[in-house]
Amino acid sequence: MRIHFILEPDSPERFRDLGRLAEQLGFDAVWAPNILSARDPFLAFSLLARESRTIRMGPVAISPFELHPLKIANALLTLNELSGGRANLVIGGGGGTMIGMGLKPDRRATHPRMVQGVRECVEFLRAVSPTAPLNYNGELFQVQHYLPDWATAPAPRLYVAANRPRMLRLAAELADGVMLSDISLHYIAQTVATLREATPTRRSGFSRDLSINNLLAWHVKPDRAAAYAEARRKLWVRGIWERARIAPFVDAAACDLIGKNLPGLALAYQRGEDPAGVVPRKILDALVDGLTLTGASSDLTPVVDEILAFRRAGVTEIGLRLYGDPDAAIRLVSDAVLPALKSAA
Repeated sequence: MRIHFILEPDSPERFRDLGRLAEQLGFDAVWAPNILSARDPFLAFSLLARESRTIRMGPVAISPFELHPLKIANALLTLNELSGGRANLVIGGGGGTMIGMGLKPDRRATHPRMVQGVRECVEFLRAVSPTAPLNYNGELFQVQHYLPDWATAPAPRLYVAANRPRMLRLAAELADGVMLSDISLHYIAQTVATLREATPTRRSGFSRDLSINNLLAWHVKPDRAAAYAEARRKLWVRGIWERARIAPFVDAAACDLIGKNLPGLALAYQRGEDPAGVVPRKILDALVDGLTLTGASSDLTPVVDEILAFRRAGVTEIGLRLYGDPDAAIRLVSDAVLPALKSAA
């Protein structure tokens, strides 16, 4: 199992430094989240791309409804050129950025042509060639005479952001990898089974098996209380508005309570406040335990055991979404998690 990091540092210089640290410690990839008001997730890698040698990099996730596939291709191929063929990209239906652009009303909504749009975007990006003009005529997107003769090899790796069956099947058919979002152990076997069932539809030309990456929030700190407080503040983006996602960890009454208080939970997230003022802490901490990797750095056994359980279920990559003090997190994962993964192999 490979470990990736999803980072949101405060400058391109810090991104370079964190990426180089991850590279020096032997990690496979770093990613930049594509979120409202953040630095551009392609340009954030400009320094790291030129000042690193092995680590892969790219945005999570870009929607073709917020950026046309042609413009995605230009940015991605430029990053691939800068990094010497180490660019990654996750293509998805769109989240908070889509809401901010007025392209969908809230996080529970999806674009009505989401699956078709992602399909066409992946098809277009996979068909790009530096030697032959590309004319792509999809239902939603059209590009005429696209010929980036400056594009370098090897081609970028394309992932699809997916949690539900149609997008999972699309990823298995067309992409180099799939990036799941906060899929808990309760659902991971079912999710991997859907991907495996779709594998026979996989198109030819892939040099490796489908990468299965599960993005999970990492909240491990010396102070256990501080770790849980940070995790609670970020629970909104773990998908707690979906009843099915939270039902394995709290009872029906708690699910009802969360459903009634979604506006207050969203507001607490926007303000960076602990939502324990909206919903009882006991309920929220149960969701933290079920949906995230959270605990004290002095006792990493439960966190490591959970990562190993994901590997046994068929997950090949874990994307750790880091928040406060990413340097310490990267070093801790290197010191404590990588050896456990190797010894349990």
